[in-house]
Amino acid sequence: MFYQLILLFLLGISNTVWGSNTIAIIDDSNSVFNIGKSGTYFIDTDKNLSFDTISSDLYAKRFRPLNRNYLQFGLVKGNVWIRTDIAIRTTSNMPILLEINTPRLQYLDIYLPNLYENQVQAELGGARPYNNRPIKAPHYVFNIPANSPPVFTLYLKLSSDLPINAKIELKTLSQMSLDAQKNLTVTGILIGILITLFVCNVFFFIKTSHPMYLIYSGLLIGIAVLHLSLHDQISAFFPDQINIQERIYNLAALSCLCAIVFFSRLYIDTKNYLPKIDKALLIIGSINALFAVVFTLSPEQINITILSSMVVITLILLTIHAVAAFIHKVPISGYYLVARLTLLTGHFAWILSVYGIIPSALLFEWGLTITIIIEAMIHFTGIIAQTTPLLQRHAHRTKHSQTEVADLLSDLSSRLRRQVNIIDGGLTHLEQAATSNETRLFLSSSLTANNNLKNLIERIDLLNDIKENSPPEQSYPISLDQLIDNAYNNVQRLDQDNALIEINSNKTDQVEILQHASILQHLIESLAQEFKHFTDQVLTLDIIRHEMNREGITLLELSCHPLPKRIHTSTASFDLGMHYITLLIQHIEGEIQISENNHYRRLDIQLPMRAHLRPANNDISQQHHFDIILLGQTDHDLQKALTLLQSHINKIEHFTTLEGLLDYLEQPAKRESGSIILVFDNGGHIPHVTQQRLLPLMRHEDQCLLISNNVKMSLDYAKKLGFDDLIACSELESQLEQRISRLIQKGDRLRNTSLSRIKPLRKTP
Repeated sequence: MFYQLILLFLLGISNTVWGSNTIAIIDDSNSVFNIGKSGTYFIDTDKNLSFDTISSDLYAKRFRPLNRNYLQFGLVKGNVWIRTDIAIRTTSNMPILLEINTPRLQYLDIYLPNLYENQVQAELGGARPYNNRPIKAPHYVFNIPANSPPVFTLYLKLSSDLPINAKIELKTLSQMSLDAQKNLTVTGILIGILITLFVCNVFFFIKTSHPMYLIYSGLLIGIAVLHLSLHDQISAFFPDQINIQERIYNLAALSCLCAIVFFSRLYIDTKNYLPKIDKALLIIGSINALFAVVFTLSPEQINITILSSMVVITLILLTIHAVAAFIHKVPISGYYLVARLTLLTGHFAWILSVYGIIPSALLFEWGLTITIIIEAMIHFTGIIAQTTPLLQRHAHRTKHSQTEVADLLSDLSSRLRRQVNIIDGGLTHLEQAATSNETRLFLSSSLTANNNLKNLIERIDLLNDIKENSPPEQSYPISLDQLIDNAYNNVQRLDQDNALIEINSNKTDQVEILQHASILQHLIESLAQEFKHFTDQVLTLDIIRHEMNREGITLLELSCHPLPKRIHTSTASFDLGMHYITLLIQHIEGEIQISENNHYRRLDIQLPMRAHLRPANNDISQQHHFDIILLGQTDHDLQKALTLLQSHINKIEHFTTLEGLLDYLEQPAKRESGSIILVFDNGGHIPHVTQQRLLPLMRHEDQCLLISNNVKMSLDYAKKLGFDDLIACSELESQLEQRISRLIQKGDRLRNTSLSRIKPLRKTP
């Protein structure tokens, strides 16, 4: 009894596995029949068997039943032969069609041996021209001859380097028309959704000018092309080309992938929030763009698994990107994470259906497009949330046209100028009539405030001129040194905060600016005024001229350091501060960069200036106004300094003791020249003690340079002690003459201004 049950169980399994229709029948009651229910298949792995061999009785026994509606063979190395018997029993003359829905199949041959023996009846496939198709349709359609016998045999040969997925059916013409209408309706709905999203993103791009929406619009176009190529609705436009479906599919797939990567960077602003991942996205996006070109031009040269691997790697990286953004609480990263997980899951399921792991025709034909559309809808929801404030800001920003803004600036400048002139006249009259020191001090502060208002008017005028592309003309050359002196004096005249500002110039003598001199002076003044410190910290502005080229263009380098913490790099706000400075630099076609090292921030500007060199007549007399005094014991370093200074025409004095120098400086008013004092910290001279005793006897143009062999001595500490500059003994040969020349220029500027050499700190009561 037990053995009988086992035999019955095995018989049931065999009936389930092998039981199938042995013949495909189309009659008046059955308008469609799936060949998978009646057909058998055989795989010729070597691709060397002819049709005569395959159709022989020997190989007929090797065919195995298909027994499934949707045929998924995956990647097959060889030819797949499918055999079935067909019976046409319709009473009407309705044409009977064989429809093979097999996207991206490269070769398809159809044989009817009962009618035409071993002669192939149709040679179809993506590797053959579209014109080979007897019936022009998205799928491969073959008309069963009307003179077919009641029962005949059909052979199909399928071959491809891509995964083979096929749905093979016999249909009447009316049934095929109904199925085609259903497919076109679904395709129309999906394309309609994509067009709607595309129009919305174009609208957002026009309103906000944000490149994210332009890339997203390109992504939507790529999705539509990808869907049409997957359903082979593009080959008809290129009837004589081969592999056109595969080329367009590869181009659309990798272009969409590239667009998703670059869209993701802008969608959650990866450059600012996740800079390390941003670099990886740039690399992977560029690689996808490169592979898009390669796969489009030569799809047969590269294995399809490389394309699939590229897609999987990119999607995994984007998912990691989404998780990292969500962990760091990047704005709208929640939408992005949901979209990434949706795409990763949907694409993974679709890949499994492509390679036959999940046997689903619905998932293979529509799964990828629907997944990407769902992902696009999630992104679109996030875009709506992100775009609403952008549109509001844009509407507020563009409320007035550029012409209206220019007119407003011009009118504001003229109205302010009139009132300021009235105030200036009144304050000047009161200053002449004032008798007490307190009144004069108050009037002096009021005049300084009035001068600042005048400076703001000048900024508005210059800003308006640049906006209207009519900058001030320059009729004659202007000395660069004189320009720097004028800027320095204006900054001192406008100073209300007792700010400490030091301007150092290098290689600026004998240089005359031929163009944009007034803009350059405004730029130097603005840098000093905007970046000044409200503490005892000194703002240093270094101006260095580089060599001229043959066209007479010299590169002028401006460096401001250290920058206050209040200074930011954003120029989005329309103001007379950082935006004004950036506008001046852009007008001269310069470059600006803010760098930071251990919380020490500096701003570097490079300006191409049109200039020429002209020897100055007053250089010798100007340098002769300063004596060079050396304080220190005679050693190797001091002797080297004396040797280097032998070529100078300045008067040189050497003191070995501090008392001797103090006696020399005891009556500074009787000295005819300023002094550049070089203090060597040898022979027991302690820098801070020496400077404390020298400072009361120094005139406001005198400069003091510390020359030290102490490696721990820094420039900041030397300036805190009261020295104007610092040189290490090892730098004497390369730096001494340059530093002395710079200190002479600085001293000359201080002598020409009426303000004190060192300002007291402003104290709040």
